[in-house]
Amino acid sequence: MATTTNYGWTTPDDTALVKDGAAAIRTLGTSVDTTTKNLNPSTTLGDIEYRSSTANTNTRLPIGTTGQILSVVGGVPSWTTAAGGGKVLQVVSTVKTDTYVQSSGGWTDTTGLSVSITPTANTSKIMVFVSLAASGSGASNNAAAKLLRGSTDLFVGTSTGNRTAVSIDLQQGDTVGTFSNNAMFLDRPATTSATTYKIQTIGLPTGGGVYVNRGKLDTDSSTFTRSASSITVFEIGA
Repeated sequence: MATTTNYGWTTPDDTALVKDGAAAIRTLGTSVDTTTKNLNPSTTLGDIEYRSSTANTNTRLPIGTTGQILSVVGGVPSWTTAAGGGKVLQVVSTVKTDTYVQSSGGWTDTTGLSVSITPTANTSKIMVFVSLAASGSGASNNAAAKLLRGSTDLFVGTSTGNRTAVSIDLQQGDTVGTFSNNAMFLDRPATTSATTYKIQTIGLPTGGGVYVNRGKLDTDSSTFTRSASSITVFEIGA
């Protein structure tokens, strides 16, 4: 019996005496069916076939998921998740519009000025933007603020001698009103767990008071201002 060149199907020789034509047709039909199926192994909407290393056989690449891109891994097609490549993956923000008064004490969490974000990859960076309307509570004292990730200080100066390490220096109170003080920091938390960024304030000298979102136009005026503050975090893909 002869065989075909490309697929090796068994066929009668030109001079062969076919004793059982039906059996020969069934044999050839089975070969054709098997080969055709190997050329089209898809089973699901969206599947893709690609040439495998086995002669006359294709391999099924199942459909990918939303957002994946088609690439090559190990010399064969593969669905992969696109790298962030500096793109903003998510944004979370907290805005504080009410006032907060810290009457005394050391570093204290500013009520309502924290934000939680869960990075999608441990290689992501977190860009933090802070807009803080705050000042000392009186003309005789200054104030300061700092940015933290959980309990870890971020973006603070080096504390030496009587110099307190802070992120933002705040003005004295009862002088010119409370202006927004801005800070920006690029963090690398290296985690995919929920991560909290927050603001703490302190009156200086230590023990003084702090006003947040509350100011006074001047020392002789009884007209007060009420501002807003915010903390916003951006996840940046690696």
